[in-house]
Amino acid sequence: MVFFLLLSNQSPSGVFFFFFFFFFFFFFLLFLAGTPLFHGAGVYASSTSLFTINTTGHKDEAGALLNWKSTLDNHSQSLLSSWHGSNPCRFAGVTCKDHGAITHLSLSSLGLRGTLDGLDFSCLTSVVNFELGNNSIYGSIPSSIGNLSKLNFLDLCVNELSGDIPPSIGMLKSLHYLCLYANNFYGSIPKEISDLRNLRRLYLSENGLSGPIPSEIGRLTSLIELDLSYNNLIGSIPRSIENMTSLSYLWLYVNRISGLIPQEMGRLIHLKVLSLKKNDLVGPIPSSLQNLSNLIALNFNSNHLSGSIPQELGNLISLSVLLVFNNSLTGPIPASLGNLLNLTMLNLAANKFNGSLPSGFNRLTCLRELYLSNNEFEGVLPQDVCLGRSLQIFHVFNNRFTGPIPTSLQNCSTLIRLRLEGNQLTGKITEASGMYPHLNYVDLSHNHLNGELSWKWEHCPNLTSLRISDNQISGEIPAILGRMVQLQALDLSFNCLSGEIPREFGSLMLLLELDLSSNTISGNVPTEIGLLSHLAHLNLASNNLSGSIPVPIVSCKSLLSLNLSRNKFWRSIPSEIGNPQFLEVLDLSHNLLTGNIPGGLGQLRMLRVLNISHNSLSGFIPHTFGVMSALTSINLSYNNLEGPLPNVKAFNEAPFEAIQHNKGLCGNVVGLPKCNATGSKKHNQHFGARITVILILSFSGFILLSCTLIVLVIIVHHRRRNIRRENNEQANDLAFMGIWNYDGKVFYDRIVEATEGFNSKYYVGEGAYGIVYKAEISEGQMVAVKQTLSSQDDSEVIDLIAFEREIQALINLRHRNIVKFHGFCSYTQRCFLVYEYMERGSLRTTLNDDERATEFQWDKRVNVVRGVANALSYMHHESSPPVIHRDLTSNNILLDRDYEAHVSDFGTARLLRPDSSNWTTMAGTIGYIAPELAYSMIPTEKCDVYSFGIVALETIMGKHPGDLGLQDCSSSSQTGSPMLLKDVLDQRLSLSRIHLQDAQNLVLIAKLAFACLHSDPQFRPTMGQVSRELCVQVPPEMPLSTVSLEQLRNFNVRKFGAFARDGKF
Repeated sequence: MVFFLLLSNQSPSGVFFFFFFFFFFFFFLLFLAGTPLFHGAGVYASSTSLFTINTTGHKDEAGALLNWKSTLDNHSQSLLSSWHGSNPCRFAGVTCKDHGAITHLSLSSLGLRGTLDGLDFSCLTSVVNFELGNNSIYGSIPSSIGNLSKLNFLDLCVNELSGDIPPSIGMLKSLHYLCLYANNFYGSIPKEISDLRNLRRLYLSENGLSGPIPSEIGRLTSLIELDLSYNNLIGSIPRSIENMTSLSYLWLYVNRISGLIPQEMGRLIHLKVLSLKKNDLVGPIPSSLQNLSNLIALNFNSNHLSGSIPQELGNLISLSVLLVFNNSLTGPIPASLGNLLNLTMLNLAANKFNGSLPSGFNRLTCLRELYLSNNEFEGVLPQDVCLGRSLQIFHVFNNRFTGPIPTSLQNCSTLIRLRLEGNQLTGKITEASGMYPHLNYVDLSHNHLNGELSWKWEHCPNLTSLRISDNQISGEIPAILGRMVQLQALDLSFNCLSGEIPREFGSLMLLLELDLSSNTISGNVPTEIGLLSHLAHLNLASNNLSGSIPVPIVSCKSLLSLNLSRNKFWRSIPSEIGNPQFLEVLDLSHNLLTGNIPGGLGQLRMLRVLNISHNSLSGFIPHTFGVMSALTSINLSYNNLEGPLPNVKAFNEAPFEAIQHNKGLCGNVVGLPKCNATGSKKHNQHFGARITVILILSFSGFILLSCTLIVLVIIVHHRRRNIRRENNEQANDLAFMGIWNYDGKVFYDRIVEATEGFNSKYYVGEGAYGIVYKAEISEGQMVAVKQTLSSQDDSEVIDLIAFEREIQALINLRHRNIVKFHGFCSYTQRCFLVYEYMERGSLRTTLNDDERATEFQWDKRVNVVRGVANALSYMHHESSPPVIHRDLTSNNILLDRDYEAHVSDFGTARLLRPDSSNWTTMAGTIGYIAPELAYSMIPTEKCDVYSFGIVALETIMGKHPGDLGLQDCSSSSQTGSPMLLKDVLDQRLSLSRIHLQDAQNLVLIAKLAFACLHSDPQFRPTMGQVSRELCVQVPPEMPLSTVSLEQLRNFNVRKFGAFARDGKF
């Protein structure tokens, strides 16, 4: 009642507000009291509705991710084992907002393999960060990626994505960071990318992108970093780049960009790093670059720039790195460069600069690296170049510098590399001697330095290469050089050195090259040189050396070239001359050698050049020369040789001058008599005498033969009965071959009988640890029998228990791409290993034969590389214990009738005592050895990986790759045009009709091979990774015709190692 009386006194508006607050307060109390009116109906219903919406969103996102997971390979799915259920916020790598929507997908570096086709981006519209870098995602980027409208960060770098970059990527308006580098994208850069106005970092490097840089890119005014390097971009740098005023880092290097460097580049006032190296840019360096006051690094290497260096560049006082190597720049160096006091690296090499260096160079005390080589500079070198005690690399070779070596170098303890060769420097050689704890390379060759070698070189403990050839150095070679145990190359040739070769050189165990030629060194060659087990090149020519050729020297198994010509060596050529199985060049000419040519010389199957002219050799040319198929050049002139020339190409095509002035040679060379005519004449002269002797001996022989046959019948009868009994006990068939007893006389006799006493017609080849023969042990069962090598007293063979243990390990290896090891036989201190016989011989033999190589088509070669990878993967990862091959080469990869690869000769070094000479020498074959073995001497699985890289390239190139990829192979000519993969593949096979899948496989093989050749073992893939890559169906990539070696050479860094962008330049 009171309530209504109060109410009747209010205005209408007051009544309204009164009722409003009254009902609001009433329902609020009911809610607090828990009235069922709310909890049982309305509120519950609303809560249920909200829950349903969130659950539906979860299910859509979870379903999208789970569906994508199911499209990945099995290994990848196992890596995402936490991805199950309906709540994606619990998935590993997934981050959600408070309301439950996915905002971050962080899946980088997990080893995932698959495509993006199965990922429904329309269900992930709340994603802000999408990180999938450093995996093995292949295929194309779906155009539906444009649905990620809130995306700020997209990282798909270091994968195997291919195809075009979709134009729909321009729909990602919120994107700040886009990383697609190190993939296989091709086609042009979509102009729609310019719609990403908020983009700050764009990385598209290391792909196969082509076409010009779109002029629309100038709209990206917020961009700070732009990387388009390592592509095939053409055209000029768009002038619209002047609008990108926020740009701090611009990388356009290793493309085919042409035209001038635009003057507009000078408006990028915030630029810190500008790299345009390895393009086709022409014209002058624009003076407008003086406006780039923040510039720290400028790289114009390997273009076609001309004109002089602008004086205005001296205004860039913040500049730390200035590189203009390999252009056509001319004129003197402007004095203003002396103002760049912060310079740490200056490279002006390989241009046409001339004149003297400005005196301001002495003020560049922060310099760590200075390259002035291959120009036309003259005058004296800056004497204070190392005044700041920072200089590490000083390269001024191939100029016209005169005067002395800079005095500041004597106390330059930071120096690492010093190259002054090819100038006209004068003064004492001792001026280059000092305390250099870090110095590893010195070349002072081709100057006018004089004096004697200093003992101070001993204070260079890390020196690996010392070259002082073609100077006027005199005196004796100091024995102290024998203490420089890190030396790998020593070249003192073309000087005036005298005395004898120091015996202390035998301590240089890492030495690969020794050249003392063209001096006046006398005496005998010390036998200690034979201790240099890694020595590959020995040149002692044109001295006064005398005595006999030391046997230890010609026994160096690593030798590739040996030149002892123009000395006074006498006596015969040692029979051990056939020991260096990889010897390619042998020159013993102009000596006093006598006697016959040893038959062992014919064992040098790799020999290409042989010169034994101007000696007093006599007798016949050994018949073993008939199998020297690699021989291309011979000179046997001015000797006393006679008889027929071997029927091999080198002799048949030799000029008459190479065989003239001998006693009685005959053959098919113009100027020599035919062998058959000479033979007939001698035959007629002695025919009568031979008939008389034959008649007298025939009757006696008939009587003797009759008696012998009677005795043999009796012996054979008894032997057959004994052999049948022994064979039943010892196993008569290969199916029962295992490990024979060490007194295996029965099997030894069968080997001798099957090879006719190891007759040369059963010879198959020779490896580092034995000679291989083919033998038919029983009817229709051919095997390869390796007779292991050892010293005369077999002192290097280990005890029988350890020998048997190793043999058993080899027998347990079973893989389709490993040569089947049947067993071994040991008898009378001889050991034989028995393997499955391969009809087509070694991979090297096939590649070296033009006819067989043309039958060895691309698909077969791909299969061979894949097979070798599978075998090594099995040995490293599946065998227990793991087996390291130690010496993988094309010579011990054997091919069966169907060109299936079979790895052989693995682990044989394990059969020798750890302290034997074979064990302590570097494991492996020159040309296939991993670089770290030069100092570690410990073979690892990554050493096999390196050797595989060489073999893989050799298989697709048709020849040993040499230094391809190990050095800078980005340019095939002076013009700097990129060297393409197709240009180095085996030209004996056609690429015009190659199957698409084979072409893609060749690119993949080359990629993996270059990755395997990384100088740092930790950056090489494992053989398991390589095998998996080769066994997966290869997705479409950039065309074979566009792939450059530079792209392949950089694949190793990004794919299997920690590819760091810090310091990228």
